Amino acid sequence: MDSEFEHQLQKLRDKIGSKTPHQQQHAAMLLAVEETITEQKAPVEPASYFAALLTLMEQQSGSGSNALSNAIIFLLSVVLPHVSASMLRAKFTTMMAVLSQSLDLASADVALLRSVISCLETVLLAQDASSWRQPIAQGTLRSLMQLSTDSKPKIRKRAQEAVSSLLSRPPPPTAIHPAAHIASQFILEMLANAKADPQAAMHTLQLVKQTEMLWPADEFEGLCAALMQLPRLNTPYVATLAFQALETVFASAGESLDEDQFRDLLISVIDLKPNSSDSATSEAWLNIIQKGYIAYAQISAEACFQSLPDLIDLVLPDIELGKSSTRDAATRCVWALIRECIPDSKLGSDGVQAIIKVLAGGLSYRYRESWALVFLLIAALFQRLGKFAHPSMDAVAKEVANMRMEPEFQFKDEADAVLGAAIRAVGPQVFLEILPLNLDGSQSQDNVGRA
Repeated sequence: MDSEFEHQLQKLRDKIGSKTPHQQQHAAMLLAVEETITEQKAPVEPASYFAALLTLMEQQSGSGSNALSNAIIFLLSVVLPHVSASMLRAKFTTMMAVLSQSLDLASADVALLRSVISCLETVLLAQDASSWRQPIAQGTLRSLMQLSTDSKPKIRKRAQEAVSSLLSRPPPPTAIHPAAHIASQFILEMLANAKADPQAAMHTLQLVKQTEMLWPADEFEGLCAALMQLPRLNTPYVATLAFQALETVFASAGESLDEDQFRDLLISVIDLKPNSSDSATSEAWLNIIQKGYIAYAQISAEACFQSLPDLIDLVLPDIELGKSSTRDAATRCVWALIRECIPDSKLGSDGVQAIIKVLAGGLSYRYRESWALVFLLIAALFQRLGKFAHPSMDAVAKEVANMRMEPEFQFKDEADAVLGAAIRAVGPQVFLEILPLNLDGSQSQDNVGRA
């Protein structure tokens, strides 16, 4: 028996003297189970505990003794993670029949339901694709998803964790979970009723947000469409959660959509751009744009690149107008677009010229409060373009150098970082042609030495 399992059991045994009745009941039940194992001369291993508890659970079924049933199920939740997957598959139908009886919300307490959810999660994770096609498995998942929108926070949180774990780990060798359609249908039903029941919709969005899975291709567009309708309800928290859920869903978009569908989806997201003053929603939207366009670059590098100048032009004002956290999110977004969405074959193209023009606009006085962030992006562009930064970014380098020479300029270190990036990009010789040191002794008042 492994040490972790024994440690868990010892902690339970030590509760026999507890003043809390349910802890006493758990410890007493464990000691009784261990006495049975000893009498039967069975090996002291998780499988023996599992067999004894399952027998007790079947005997208790319909007896009406909630305290005993609660103790048995709690101990099962401790034992099951240590039982082999093959045994859990062999006892699947029996376990489901026994545990499903305890999912009745009307009579079950919070502690019992959390233990039942833990048991169901462990048993279902061990099943293969054929088991997931059985009605009892699909019905159990629906019940867990229903619990994931429950009004009781502890039950809801535990159910969301279980559903997310199950859907994120499909049985091999499948990439899309056999129950993904059931999950999609449930989510769409909840979101379609968002106006009438915003609370359930928010709980559903929290579930989608934390569930990383491949969604069925034939339901992916419908899911995205449903998520994108929610910001139009003008409920800020729902809008933020919808964007955060979309961000998670986008992770599988490349697997589910073709190029045209992906482009249309991104256009729809762009149309939902929130006001810069709404920091939480803006940050969620910016994260979607960042991840969405990086994924789009993998599908169609050319089309993604062509859209960059307008996209950066749309995002850049958030660096000027947004709150501090929004400015940082907008900077991360543009930085990622520069790094990930400019193909090597386009480094010297007219499209890059358009991007340079947009970023150079950030050097204007209106962006003065955010020049440190603008300099960061310009340095990133120098780094991405390398030798192609000359002569395209010569004027930008000169502008940054001139700004740095102003006596009261507050961002000298950031400007130095830009000029350092320029030197590394184009090389010292070319850089000195762009910005000579002016050390020949003939400099005028307007031609000050730069050393």
